[in-house]
Amino acid sequence: MLGLTDRFLNATDRIPLAKTVELSEAALAVDSEARELCAGLSDEQLAWCPHPGKWSIAQNLAHLRRTTEVFLPVIDSALETSKALKLHSDGPFGLGLYGRLLVWRTEGRPIIRMQAPELLQPRPLSSPSSELEHFLISQAAMRQRLAGAVGLDLTARRFSSPVVSYFRVNLLEFFYVFNAHSRRHLCQASNVRRAMPAATQRAEA
Repeated sequence: MLGLTDRFLNATDRIPLAKTVELSEAALAVDSEARELCAGLSDEQLAWCPHPGKWSIAQNLAHLRRTTEVFLPVIDSALETSKALKLHSDGPFGLGLYGRLLVWRTEGRPIIRMQAPELLQPRPLSSPSSELEHFLISQAAMRQRLAGAVGLDLTARRFSSPVVSYFRVNLLEFFYVFNAHSRRHLCQASNVRRAMPAATQRAEA
């Protein structure tokens, strides 16, 4: 147990104070990682699963897109309320212990694996190769919300998750966890790509 505590403290000590620009740059880094992940892959490869119960690369991207679709209305409401209440601040903002724990739990290897809620289950498009494009569109939509949060106090108010109503976060915690969640699933998708048998791979130009 001490080892888990040490890993948590080491990871959270690296979380700096942030403004919306740093959070947006982290989201852009996710975009670049997704493009690199999918480069040169066919529909067959994007849809390939290591074994039943594991998601393909396309399913991981579909899950991330679906997560954005579910949370965008809630973030829009949180931004509108913060503006109406004039909760302004130029930051920078820092995560408290609760926020750091959320990021650590989201990005790290889970102790207990849990299935994604039904609301966030991937709903793949008809063409696996189109998943990257639609994922990037959803990423751009979230960055628009980050731009809309400039000048607001990201830590002033909490709101409920649309998935679990008793789970409440502020905007800073949400944006940090959102990026961490994306990185975790891209890491999972990268593991899928590495696990592809030679028979499914095609030569890249």
